[in-house]
Amino acid sequence: MTTFFALDIGNKQTKLVSAKESFVFPSVLINKRDNKSIFAVASKPRDVFELKLNGEHDSYYMGPGVFNFPKDRLLDSVSFEDRYGRKVYHQLNEFGLGILAKDMPSSDLEDVKIVVGLPTGDYTVDTINEIKSIFLENVDGEFKPKTHLVTVDGKEVLTKVTSVTTLPQPIGTFYNEIFDEQLNLKDGSLVQKRIAIVDAGGGTLLLDQLSNANLEASNRVQLPSGANSLYSQISADLMQDYRLNADLHKIETMIREGLKGNSLQTAKFVYRQSDSNIFNVTDIVVSAIDHYTNTVINHIFTTFQNLREVDAMIITGGTSSILNQKLVEKAFGKSTKVIFVKNPETANAKGFYKYALLQEQN
Repeated sequence: MTTFFALDIGNKQTKLVSAKESFVFPSVLINKRDNKSIFAVASKPRDVFELKLNGEHDSYYMGPGVFNFPKDRLLDSVSFEDRYGRKVYHQLNEFGLGILAKDMPSSDLEDVKIVVGLPTGDYTVDTINEIKSIFLENVDGEFKPKTHLVTVDGKEVLTKVTSVTTLPQPIGTFYNEIFDEQLNLKDGSLVQKRIAIVDAGGGTLLLDQLSNANLEASNRVQLPSGANSLYSQISADLMQDYRLNADLHKIETMIREGLKGNSLQTAKFVYRQSDSNIFNVTDIVVSAIDHYTNTVINHIFTTFQNLREVDAMIITGGTSSILNQKLVEKAFGKSTKVIFVKNPETANAKGFYKYALLQEQN
């Protein structure tokens, strides 16, 4: 039996999808060594998996609970130079494989096919081979199946990866929008259209276009203008107004919690430095989000110089849920259909998974 896993290892978030479940974690690891202390009272932090690769001495924590650690202990994957060669990037991929496989019977893990997404600006032969080398054996330039042993919370998980497919991220967005969970066309009208895709991630802003379901080489750009730039601006504002040396990860958590179940217009943003030092920073955050949204809008205008030819603009990526949607719709809604993707954090990974299943059927 063939099993498919989709992985989208972003600068800020790791998205994992299988037939059984999906996960969204910070793209951050903690070396277990850095949590050891003679004063420690808990054997394991909450909301994390404990993971270890075969042949390595150290164990690591991965999961939503990593932000409970001091920021100086975080092994962050945000990088714009040689990201795919970094150890932490390789670990996130292998640990993601182990987490997806941990509850599956061994018979389902003897033929695992991986689908991985890349920003279009990073979609090069060298990067593709770097990613393949994580999951497959490179024997004289030929990639062959590789068996992975990952220990997840004390359980050894053995997985044999037989193939790796890499896709540009916009393809994931596109497949997720046009196919439902049963792989039926849910919006076939988009297939023959010109579609602009705005993928606002943690580290990058990706602007691409598809025409008749084909990714175009023109009208596209990859910019280091993801959510990290927004969080950095808010951090600078908090230092100026409150003399707060704010943690970017705490700012990210504060914004996502403030927007949970709320629109930007009704959200309240509170920065908690400690139980005694709590700051209502709603005005600062809303102003920064509006400024960031207008920056994204400007990048769209300058990159897509053929907007009158665009039938629909799909806004996706984990940061899309932070944007001021009213500003985006006001800027483009009169001439172009604007679609904000539901569950944008996992949209690309789910699209990769659907692509793999469809290719298998054909």
